[in-house]
Amino acid sequence: LVTESFEIIKILDKTFPDYGPKMFPADDDDAPKNLIERMKYLLRLEKELQSAWFSLVFYPVEGDALQKARNQLIDTLSRVDDALASKKTSTTEAGVDEVLLESPWFLGGSSPSFVDIQYITHMERIVASALYWKGLSIRGGADDKHKFHHLEKWFLAFESRRSYLATKSDYYTLVMSIPSQNGPGYFIDDAKEVSSKICGLDGAWNLPLDYDVLSSFQKGGNNDEEESHRHEAAFALTQKHEAIVSFATRGAGEPGRPSFHAELADPYAEPNESYTRSVDICLRHVTAALLDGVDIAETVASKDLKGQAGDGTLRQGWDQYEDKDGRTYWWNDETGYVRYQSAPTQQLDTCLEYLRDRVGVPRDMREGAAMQLRAHLNWIIILLRFGT
Repeated sequence: LVTESFEIIKILDKTFPDYGPKMFPADDDDAPKNLIERMKYLLRLEKELQSAWFSLVFYPVEGDALQKARNQLIDTLSRVDDALASKKTSTTEAGVDEVLLESPWFLGGSSPSFVDIQYITHMERIVASALYWKGLSIRGGADDKHKFHHLEKWFLAFESRRSYLATKSDYYTLVMSIPSQNGPGYFIDDAKEVSSKICGLDGAWNLPLDYDVLSSFQKGGNNDEEESHRHEAAFALTQKHEAIVSFATRGAGEPGRPSFHAELADPYAEPNESYTRSVDICLRHVTAALLDGVDIAETVASKDLKGQAGDGTLRQGWDQYEDKDGRTYWWNDETGYVRYQSAPTQQLDTCLEYLRDRVGVPRDMREGAAMQLRAHLNWIIILLRFGT
């Protein structure tokens, strides 16, 4: 039984030599020695990158130790960027080494190799978490002034492939799931503004979406693609409408036991079936707005939903506070849980917030569609509360 992914890829490459590009360049005996050495170096560097990431994000360091950890991650990323910039060689059918200067991939060629796949699974998490917890921006424009020019070109090469986009997550989904895998990340004050926007606070998930604001952490959507993303979100809602309605009513139900380390994981929560019809109506209006636009849908939706959110009574054990930046949050003195995104009530708007906060990428839909759905759910929540 073979369990190591590295060995599995080699076996698949051998067994199906004519099926798509090779993920592994060649057997150790057949591949050019410099290519094998390069691959081994890159895999060692990837381990160093993981270590530097953990030291910055998942340890409660401050002051000089924080700056040292930040510099270590930046230095390691620079070495990764240099590795992408360096010359890569491959052996042609004639047995002649050729230089592949234009390829964006670690081992050259026209498609990603095992090394690229090994890196991208961690780089997605590194980019999202470093920005969210430490305010460190790694992504940016692929211009000469960007500090990780070649790394950015590598990301863009992945994002030009439909096969990758179908499996690509977004920053919000990643930072909500990372603590259950790697432990909690530790915030610094400089990260508060961007982390709030990643979580949809400060109007980041409100219509109309501001793509200039979203561009620092949202790479899968723009004005040109907005209609197709709205339709993708509408399709996802209608495909499993009944199940989604039931899921959303958990927001007004009882939380599950036991609880889980992942903040939004609540697999044992009980739906509140008394809200089924109301949630169903709300999601029908959301679907109509996704298909036709809010300008057309809002008049009818407002007549149905205005003022139907609830009276705002908090669940037992929760109290409302204000932080030093003037933001409202809620604290449960029994569990120690803190909530910024929405009030812990048991009412109709809470059901829609529960659904909004748990739209996952790519599990439920692609990045751009998820942003559209979250924003349209916020639109209906505002109608419920204020009627406009």
